[in-house]
Amino acid sequence: MNKRGAYFFVIDAMIAASIIFVSLMIIFASYSLQPESNPTLRMAEDYATFLMNTSIRQFQGDYVQLLINNNNITDQDNTLLEQLTEFYYLNSNGIDKSQIMANFTQEISQGIIPDQRSFAVYLNNTLIYNRTSNANINTTKLLLSTKKISFKRINETVIYGPIILDIRIWV
Repeated sequence: MNKRGAYFFVIDAMIAASIIFVSLMIIFASYSLQPESNPTLRMAEDYATFLMNTSIRQFQGDYVQLLINNNNITDQDNTLLEQLTEFYYLNSNGIDKSQIMANFTQEISQGIIPDQRSFAVYLNNTLIYNRTSNANINTTKLLLSTKKISFKRINETVIYGPIILDIRIWV
């Protein structure tokens, strides 16, 4: 007779545990449906990392090949950010490279920054490239920015920098 009471207690405990388990699964499953809030921030960081780590030699683009053939790009081992820094250096020393910088930035952003996102690239607070979709930067509710520092060795004795790269993405 004592064993019969123990069976009812075990069955009752198993039913209670399964109800608690199912309730927790429903609560946690419904909570995980909340959308992620920072894909644009990761996009800005990923784009800056792409600029810092990709060399000219690794990048396949028609405009970049044109710049190599015209001797505007002389060192294909430069990263994309180092090449932007070199163009900025030449631009600040009287050789106008502003259109080359804008076209270069436009090409290296294709396929990385979606067309529905607006973004701008600044070097030392100088606007290099701006692509605006529908949103104005002054009226947007979400503006994300990432900053990186760049240096460029011009020759054996001159190192140009620091240059602050500022990438702004807004929707």
